Amino acid sequence: MTKTILLLMLSFCAFACNVLAQTPSLFPVEKNGKAGYIDQTGKVVIPLKFDEARAFTEGVAPVRIGEDWGYIDKTGQFVIRPQFFEAQRFSEGFAQVGIYWPRRQIVDSTVGYDGYIDKSGRVITKDRFGVAFDFSDGLAEIQTEDYKDGFIDRTGKIVLYAYTYPGSGFHYGRAMFKTNSNMPGSRAGYIDKTGKIVIPATYLWGNEFAEGLACVNAENRSGFIDPDGKTVVDFKYDGCGSFSEGLASVLVNGSVGFIDKLGKMVIQPRFSWVPGAETHFSDGVAVVKVGESEKPTDEGLRDATITSDGKILANTSGFFGVIDKAGKFIIPAKYVQLGDFHNGLALVNLGDAYIIHGDADRWGYINKEGRIVWKSS
Repeated sequence: MTKTILLLMLSFCAFACNVLAQTPSLFPVEKNGKAGYIDQTGKVVIPLKFDEARAFTEGVAPVRIGEDWGYIDKTGQFVIRPQFFEAQRFSEGFAQVGIYWPRRQIVDSTVGYDGYIDKSGRVITKDRFGVAFDFSDGLAEIQTEDYKDGFIDRTGKIVLYAYTYPGSGFHYGRAMFKTNSNMPGSRAGYIDKTGKIVIPATYLWGNEFAEGLACVNAENRSGFIDPDGKTVVDFKYDGCGSFSEGLASVLVNGSVGFIDKLGKMVIQPRFSWVPGAETHFSDGVAVVKVGESEKPTDEGLRDATITSDGKILANTSGFFGVIDKAGKFIIPAKYVQLGDFHNGLALVNLGDAYIIHGDADRWGYINKEGRIVWKSS
């Protein structure tokens, strides 16, 4: 459970994806090997009685008892009984689950296959998938048992065979693909829902569309385009992130700042760059790093140390804090690692090392006043 929560935090946006607006807001916690849920004050609302618990979306949350996953509502009652070997969040009314083979037999070293269920727990897919992702824009990205990439619609039917960047999905009617299977020399472009290339693969890389714009990089300069491929914000940055709450992070001479959709710099670049972690606004605030930016090794890899117990720690200095949309710190930069805020709380690593992979020795939730409302130990 601790490992699952930490890995969500490390990606900075993954937890954002897992915790949507809800009333009341509940947050998964774990202590002494059991998991449950707290509210914004840190009060336990659903007792710690599960073996693993994940965030609520669309009113339900995946939880595990023993080997089996099911879904509970906000009272802690099962609405879909534990019966799957894996269970992901609901998006657009459907969730990806791991379905056991009949009689739970082992077939080709696998315990089952991926499929999709609706809110009643009914399996909507007839095909068996080896890979499956969330629904977005009415479609979900899948890979069939014979390794064909495509998309299903809300009836569970495969409606398009096309290779796109894994996990990106459709947004604003566009999905990003990369030539040469994302190998060196690949270029990024975008297709529409018929599979037609509508934005040619001329970019070194690109992001999915968010708030109507996508950050793309052309010849090592980054800017923003609309779903028709028209340049909206000029290519003048060293890098950029996706728009969120009207602002997007940009990299200028090694420092991170924020622009609006007109390209105006509204928060001057003065924060550190973190590899693999997009800095963005969520819940009205942004988590930023102060201190030296990480530098890759001579091989172009992230500088890290692997500990004897298998943890991967980033060799980095600096600390994370939280700013508002005026660029003012509301929580000083004093934590080694922070997740995005959602519904008033954020995950915080209370240890002394930035963890790329592995279990945090101590973690908790922090509110916007800077108060720790929950500690794992």
